[in-house]
Amino acid sequence: MDISRVLLSPKGRIGPRDFLRGLILLTGAGLIIQVLTVVASIGAAILQYPMLWAYFCVFGKRLHDAGQTAWFNILILFGFVVVTSILNAVLLPILSPNMMPLMTQIQEIGLKDGFGGMLQAQQEHALQIARGTALTTLASFLIGSAGLALIGARLPSDPETNAHGPPTGSSDTP
Repeated sequence: MDISRVLLSPKGRIGPRDFLRGLILLTGAGLIIQVLTVVASIGAAILQYPMLWAYFCVFGKRLHDAGQTAWFNILILFGFVVVTSILNAVLLPILSPNMMPLMTQIQEIGLKDGFGGMLQAQQEHALQIARGTALTTLASFLIGSAGLALIGARLPSDPETNAHGPPTGSSDTP
């Protein structure tokens, strides 16, 4: 597997095996960034934004292999955000129960002072929220990534040459 081709180029096709390898690398990098955000600095979260391109490339090439357009990445990203948000809401009282009073307080500020007040309260407590919800965030990220892996690996490969290149071949099937 050529890492730069899989993670940095949106052109071409990749089969399920290279897709899963690329997704595993991206998930590992995402975990490291989340740990850095909690341990070192909340500013480390900005490192997640360049990873969006790599996710776009990996999923785009996998969609190309299935004969689809890479624009479906928008649906995948939207689904990932929705699923991880729901998982965060469900797992928060289970994995981070000590954060519930603060989160309730921030919601009350939002009801009283509006959205701007809520954002300001979140910003004031950003490090405390990041540290207190770290386990919840990691769990929802891993569960969401596993769902992405399942979806991407299950896409059927186009056995014929398509607009994005020749077939990936049988050596790339899991």
